[in-house]
Amino acid sequence: MQIAAFQDKIDTLEQSGPEMVPGFISETPVARDIYKMKIKGNKGMKQLRPMCCRGPFGPNEYTILIGAVERDGKLVPDDVKKRAQEHLEMLKMDPTRRCSERLIPDPKS
Repeated sequence: MQIAAFQDKIDTLEQSGPEMVPGFISETPVARDIYKMKIKGNKGMKQLRPMCCRGPFGPNEYTILIGAVERDGKLVPDDVKKRAQEHLEMLKMDPTRRCSERLIPDPKS
């Protein structure tokens, strides 16, 4: 259920931009150039919090850098912000590392 909701938000983001999914991406960075995506689950479920960046190759794109969850108000793994920054730097050095994948198959295909 959470994965489907996440894919739906990504699809809307790609088609219509961030203003169509308010609250999905944090307005302020959680670390230098790193933003937190918020996919809420039911009570007792893991709260998905992938880390992303704006760009880095175009002004109207977002790139997911690493997955994370939030437990008791804390990000897990605890070094996820640092790892997201490392992934962003690796991506900038080698843009061919970036790929586009769906979390679930597209029902329209």
